[in-house]
Amino acid sequence: MSVKSYKTKDGKTKWYAYLRYTDWTGKRRAKKKEGFDRKKDAQEFEREFLLKQERRCEMSFASLVQLYQEDADHRVRGTTRGTQDSIINTWLLPYFGKLQVDKIDAVTIRKWQNEMISAVNPRTGRKYALSYLRTLNSRLSAIFNYAVMYYGLQQNPCLPAGFMGKKRSGKMKFWTTAEFETVMEQVSKWGYRVAFELMYWLGLRVGECLALTPMDILPSHAVRVNKTFHRVGGEDTAGPPKTENSIRDVSMPPFLYDEVQRYISALYEIEPGDRIFYFTHGTLNKELDRAAEVAGVQRIRIHDLRHSHAALLVELGYTIVAVAERLGDTVEVTSYEKSSPK
Repeated sequence: MSVKSYKTKDGKTKWYAYLRYTDWTGKRRAKKKEGFDRKKDAQEFEREFLLKQERRCEMSFASLVQLYQEDADHRVRGTTRGTQDSIINTWLLPYFGKLQVDKIDAVTIRKWQNEMISAVNPRTGRKYALSYLRTLNSRLSAIFNYAVMYYGLQQNPCLPAGFMGKKRSGKMKFWTTAEFETVMEQVSKWGYRVAFELMYWLGLRVGECLALTPMDILPSHAVRVNKTFHRVGGEDTAGPPKTENSIRDVSMPPFLYDEVQRYISALYEIEPGDRIFYFTHGTLNKELDRAAEVAGVQRIRIHDLRHSHAALLVELGYTIVAVAERLGDTVEVTSYEKSSPK
């Protein structure tokens, strides 16, 4: 192991760390990392690298997160990974990043929880939803569980600290058909209106809707759902839907089929495999908020259009099994949505 300085082409002094180690297969390997501004930084890199190789929890939380994310690269879908990374980078690393893993105790966790509970969302001016706080806590706990299972941490400190938030917060909201139609009267852009109608009348998830192409609109008056749209790192990609149950053909009423076909025919030089919608989840959400405010109808989330469809089917007398199949959900999830207080 060695840490040495060197000169760059522009005459600046930099430091590098060079070390040999034994990997998990028993092979001897070498590792070199350049570009450190200070000798101390190179030494810290060397120390953290060896701790990770030795699976010891004297490493920093940031190093543990790196290992956790490398493991997730092979096991977690892109959309889920993007959400996880956002939580980690925004809420966990700034607070825990430099702390030594085995020194983080329940008291430290409680202090972080209290800060999160008191935090105000700068976009809305309100505190964060209880369900979101629960999500943050669950991600932190998952990272510590990973350390317990694979890196010898004695106990997950989140357990004695207790959880914050709730799995589901507030009452589930939905629109009646009359409310939905009242809001749609305020939506002038054709593409937005067609997207909203597909989500309300078919129960599509927003990602499923935004991934639709002309070839997904079947002559049998059905929509074929076999992919979902997501944006990762500023790039638009289409991937597999949320679960295997999500792959399905959803029948659509004739009036909606005709409108979708008219909308597609008006799109300039669109190919069968091109997406028919080119806006994002965030754009749709803002438009739905705007239209609801103008219409004087209670605000709901864009995902609640899907809940509205489920509520409509239940009101029409469909069984939970039939509703679950149409939504591409499990019976358990659909049963929860049906029984949730409105």
